[in-house]
Amino acid sequence: MIVWSAHAATRASNLRPAEGAAHGVPLWQYDGGEVGSLAASVPTAPRRPQRPAWPRRPIAAALLTACVAFGAGCAGARAPAPSARPAPAGASPSSSAAPAPAASASTSAPTPVARSASGVPAFSHVFIIVLENLDYGAAIALPYVSTLAAHYAVAAAYDSVAHPSLPNYLALTSGETWVDSDCFSCYQNAPNLASEAAAAGVSWGAYMEGLPSSCYLGPFSLLSEYAGKHDPFRYYDDVRESPALCSRIQPLTALEPLLQPAAGGASAPASPMPRLVWITPNLCNDGHDCAAQKADAWLSSFVPQILASPAWRQGGVLFITWDESNGGDDVSCCGVPAGRGGGHVLTLVVAPGLPAGLQVDVPYDNYSLLATMEDGLGLPLLGQAKTADPMGAFWAAGGA
Repeated sequence: MIVWSAHAATRASNLRPAEGAAHGVPLWQYDGGEVGSLAASVPTAPRRPQRPAWPRRPIAAALLTACVAFGAGCAGARAPAPSARPAPAGASPSSSAAPAPAASASTSAPTPVARSASGVPAFSHVFIIVLENLDYGAAIALPYVSTLAAHYAVAAAYDSVAHPSLPNYLALTSGETWVDSDCFSCYQNAPNLASEAAAAGVSWGAYMEGLPSSCYLGPFSLLSEYAGKHDPFRYYDDVRESPALCSRIQPLTALEPLLQPAAGGASAPASPMPRLVWITPNLCNDGHDCAAQKADAWLSSFVPQILASPAWRQGGVLFITWDESNGGDDVSCCGVPAGRGGGHVLTLVVAPGLPAGLQVDVPYDNYSLLATMEDGLGLPLLGQAKTADPMGAFWAAGGA
């Protein structure tokens, strides 16, 4: 495991393999202290106390130093916001895992070069899977999830922005929470990830397990365990009212054929896969109504299909996150008021070229993840993503 923090970003040149590495797997040291092994499992983290709000732009400055240290392209920094963002209006408080396939040099493109001081590279495709109601420690202990964490990267200081579920889904797709409940008909006339992607010519698709049919806008489907509150796109007026946009909300079964390699094999062009792919499992497989081990088993069967696809292998990225922590965890970071956050949750960053076992301890939240997706797809920033710190430290640490 490699640990990366805001302090580490300014001391990147001191990250080096330690002496006496066993069995050919180097132990990594930072600033004279051993921080883990690439072969070691990621430790379970206890619940953390409330963190003070970190100023957004000083972190970005540290990442700029990291970009320089690693030789990443860092031109074109965004100007700081004139003031800190306000609190969101209305926000309220198995089986054994198979090894995760690693990208090989013969089938994956080099990690794209960062396009701005955010450090976020230009992604060929972005996949995001959102799961339900689990704290960081319980998530990182799941067998397949821990395997992914050991092979790829972990956002170790990521907090969701609200309770209950729906505000977090809206934050991830619009940069605002808008509501403070799991309402079914609280539709929003608001800019959102789907409409901005379509306006920019970036293809997108939202794939919902159990969705009865394309553009289904009902609140739930009991037989298939679909819940509309976990489909943020159905809440946006411009998506609901546009047949072209609404048709991009599809059953998960529509995605599976697109993940299969073309006739040319894994190196064939990664199309017609949409460049932005949102995935919501059903109420059992996302861990909402079933045990966390069920969600882990679902990930172990579905994620390998993504990692074998040309879309991911040729400069893509997969984010796996949980909408909120469970129990009474309401910690937050990054300007969300104390006691009104959604708790400490796990977010995995799964991308070709990242150092195995990378752990980034920079505070991030839903707005950071939205900003990262938008930066990587060349889209304008929405809502509070405008003042969020994108998750560029992952690629700075990887030397991209």
